[in-house]
Amino acid sequence: MFVRVHRQKQGGKVYSSVQLCESYRDPAQGGAPRNRVIVNLGPVDKLGVETLRKLARGFQRAAGDLSAEGEKPCLVSSRDYGHVHAVGSVWDRLGLSEALVHGGIGGSVSFPASELIRMLVVNRVCDPCSKLALLDWLDSVHYDDGDKPPYHHLLRAMDRLLRVKEKAEPLIARRVIDAPEPLDLVFYDITSTYFEGERSLVEDDFRRYGYSRDGRFDKRPVVIGMVVTREGIPLCHHVFPGNTADRTTVSDVVKDLRSRFALSRVVFVGDRGMLSDANLNALLDEQLGFIVAHPLRRNQWAVDILGSLEQGFDRQSDQEQFLEEKREGVRFVLAYSPVIALESKKNRERRLAASEDWIKKTLHHLTRPEGRGRRPTPEGTYDRIRDHLRDRNLLRFYRSTRVGDKVTVVKNGKALEWEEKIDGMLMLETTDLALSSEEVVQRYKELAEIERGWRSLKSTLLIRPVYHWTEARIRAHIFVCVLALQVERWMRSKLKTVSVPKLLSQLQRIKIGELETGATKTRVVTRPTDEHKHWLALIGAPPIPSSLP
Repeated sequence: MFVRVHRQKQGGKVYSSVQLCESYRDPAQGGAPRNRVIVNLGPVDKLGVETLRKLARGFQRAAGDLSAEGEKPCLVSSRDYGHVHAVGSVWDRLGLSEALVHGGIGGSVSFPASELIRMLVVNRVCDPCSKLALLDWLDSVHYDDGDKPPYHHLLRAMDRLLRVKEKAEPLIARRVIDAPEPLDLVFYDITSTYFEGERSLVEDDFRRYGYSRDGRFDKRPVVIGMVVTREGIPLCHHVFPGNTADRTTVSDVVKDLRSRFALSRVVFVGDRGMLSDANLNALLDEQLGFIVAHPLRRNQWAVDILGSLEQGFDRQSDQEQFLEEKREGVRFVLAYSPVIALESKKNRERRLAASEDWIKKTLHHLTRPEGRGRRPTPEGTYDRIRDHLRDRNLLRFYRSTRVGDKVTVVKNGKALEWEEKIDGMLMLETTDLALSSEEVVQRYKELAEIERGWRSLKSTLLIRPVYHWTEARIRAHIFVCVLALQVERWMRSKLKTVSVPKLLSQLQRIKIGELETGATKTRVVTRPTDEHKHWLALIGAPPIPSSLP
């Protein structure tokens, strides 16, 4: 059945009429197709445009087209959807809710604790805020069609998350680490996060004054140790009191790795300042290997190794070079980069030249004749010069003395000679006797991935400010942030060429709107671009639906 405009010419004039017709096959003509008029609606000029539009809207209503109600559609509301869909889909694809359930987070509670943790993590990756502000955030996004959870349910879910940490972390790790080869390399480093104010402090509180890696020595911190894979995905984390020294954390972490994670052969990577002799022995006791970097200043090992190896480097070559030496079951690998050596030398000479000029002017003021202003004292000049050099990490290159009213500053030739010798050098110690020197250096350089994780934790994921005051809730908050970092770093490993913040910013443009046409409401979704579809496919998220029920 169809509408036809029939045109007939009479006396040099064309008459048009609207007809409702249907097609059929005429048995008298052997089944040949024919058309016949069911209703002749009348001439077009007599019906008028408005009548024809009413008829069209009537047919549309009969077909269920809601735009034919006679009223213009109105966009009642619009909520962000694309970024929430992406992060939530990654959580579901990895099966992290199931991992938490297997870890025992559910128990006998009446609320879905694992799904509330999912909500907290999605918020932390997409738009981090406090747990109370999260309830307002749900009004601006399309998370699901369920009711908002009560605030106290979020806190109780965090409590249950902390209780199952020991059992849940290995289950989660197996899901986020999908490498085809067994895990054989882990990195360990620590950072700290500080707290505003001293609310609810108790005796022996784990928020204690200590070394702040954020430079906020006026705030009480806690120390966070994190073990990550070579892709930068966290394996597990530990929280220590704020006054804990770096190297004292390693022994507990090593024992925890051996007891909770099924690790066959693991190489522990870190800096020598953290991995003391006692910690290295602890690694060997647990049958774990290590790759550690040695400092090249004030280190007898560096003096010995460089003394025996550095003559083997071709200083005229512009290629990176490697030499090694075996000693007592370990290997020392010495790497030399001419490019880094040249950059280091130029940077040092520039800094020394600037300080030389400043020192000369400062000493000149000490010896200038009496004039306007108060003349500086030898004691003050001596202290100013030392402070200047210390703040610029140049104190080791000078020898400064004060005898009576005379201040003398001379260059330390021995220190400068050693500095030129170690320009572009990297010295590593490892128990791995099979890897090539280049592979040992490359594996150590992958330690930079954990630094990227710390930056994400403190910038995009906003681990601080911390809006909790009891130790249990603080630890649970840190656990939620680490879960968010696991999801974020997993996404980053799949995206390769685009950062997760950029991806989420682009996907946030995909929104769900509620259209109201007359008495009918329907939900529509912003049409994703081809780039959006490509990104979602990379992280394994399902396509954006064109509409929602």
